[in-house]
Amino acid sequence: MEIVVRPCFQQDLELVQIIYAHHVMTGTGTFETTPPTLEEMAERWTRVVAKGWPYLVACPTTDLTRVLGFAYAQQFRDREAYAKSFEDSVYVAPTSVRQGVGKALLGHLLHQLHEDGAREVIAVIGDADNAGSIRLHAGYGFVQAGLLRRVGNKFDRWLDVVLMQRSLPDSPGTT
Repeated sequence: MEIVVRPCFQQDLELVQIIYAHHVMTGTGTFETTPPTLEEMAERWTRVVAKGWPYLVACPTTDLTRVLGFAYAQQFRDREAYAKSFEDSVYVAPTSVRQGVGKALLGHLLHQLHEDGAREVIAVIGDADNAGSIRLHAGYGFVQAGLLRRVGNKFDRWLDVVLMQRSLPDSPGTT
């Protein structure tokens, strides 16, 4: 399947919310336990895009309204000194796993962050057993930067968080 990665628009948010709700209800990649409403997802999207940060969706080239997954990045922490450090998030629809959607999304996200002058990208991966996300990030040069043990409890299991990090090359004009 050929994939197009494009900016996420407000009309995409219903499908984004459905994809994320699936991950909340069935997986440990996010530590949320109740799926956010469409209104909450819209507020989150607005906070990201209002800052000019990337929020992307992947679609098949044959149907640009069908969302196969989404990814976004936001400043790692709110303080000014973190202005060039971002945390990425990538979620793929259950019907599109292992079809290159996550890879396409993360590749475009990293490219856009680089173009925007970001220096560091951090993946906060819920559940140390999340081999797919760890493998996806490692494939893009992320290295493990830390492990937080037993910091989340979901589905009656204590879960670790894997921190992975990748430095981006300097963009022209960055300091």
